[in-house]
Amino acid sequence: MRDNQIEEFGVQGDKRDLMRELSAVKGGNVIALPGDNPSLEEAYAIQRDVAGRSDMPVMLWKLGLTGEGAQTAFGTDQPVVGRLPASAIFAHGSAVTYFGPAMYAEGELVVELARDLPEQDAPYTRSDICDAIGGIYAGIEIVRSRFASDDLPLSLLVADNVMGHCLVWGRKLADEWDDKFADMQVTLTLNTDDPVEGSTRLVLGNPLDAVVWLANWLRDTEGGRLRAEQLIATGSCTGAAPFHAGDIIRVDFDDAEGARVLVERA
Repeated sequence: MRDNQIEEFGVQGDKRDLMRELSAVKGGNVIALPGDNPSLEEAYAIQRDVAGRSDMPVMLWKLGLTGEGAQTAFGTDQPVVGRLPASAIFAHGSAVTYFGPAMYAEGELVVELARDLPEQDAPYTRSDICDAIGGIYAGIEIVRSRFASDDLPLSLLVADNVMGHCLVWGRKLADEWDDKFADMQVTLTLNTDDPVEGSTRLVLGNPLDAVVWLANWLRDTEGGRLRAEQLIATGSCTGAAPFHAGDIIRVDFDDAEGARVLVERA
């Protein structure tokens, strides 16, 4: 997206400077918090523009604030959405770079689509999503803020792509949806520390409903739809755990290793 297109997406005035700064962040760089926060609509416009400047399609949809406590803390009653390209997807057993100043890991259930959702006027349902699913996977989401602080208001969280950094795409758990994934034990472990206990039920009560919500949000808000080969990181099952260079991060689903990643120094 270029400057003569920016106003079409609802970003005007000083918000253009914020958009340019976020687009320019590389590696471990961060930018100062703005003096004037964007509206939520402007924040999503900034996010779309920053993603569009890479000229790479969205291959990963990231859902955040899928727990009641997180929504209450941010003063909202619905999740938030981020988007990442294929270059932000790492394989199970690989390594990611620690950039700092603070980075966090979350255990997530990841859904892969085998086919495009159909165009339709009626709201998408669980059945529509299940018909399109190509696989259910374990995942470790890595999050960090591009701002100097990660204590952000809702609109800056959205502008910051919901702090989406990358996803470790873990083992395949199933070829299709099974109701057992609605309430499955998930643990996140750093090195040999005591694991952080969690559950898939912390994701809107059922991660399948998170994908349904995303499908309808995308259609109603952006006039788009979920596409074949895209991944959906449905939301944190474990909360966010801070980590550092040299750590080994592992997520288990029902006591079986789902994903693992080594953290390297920059």
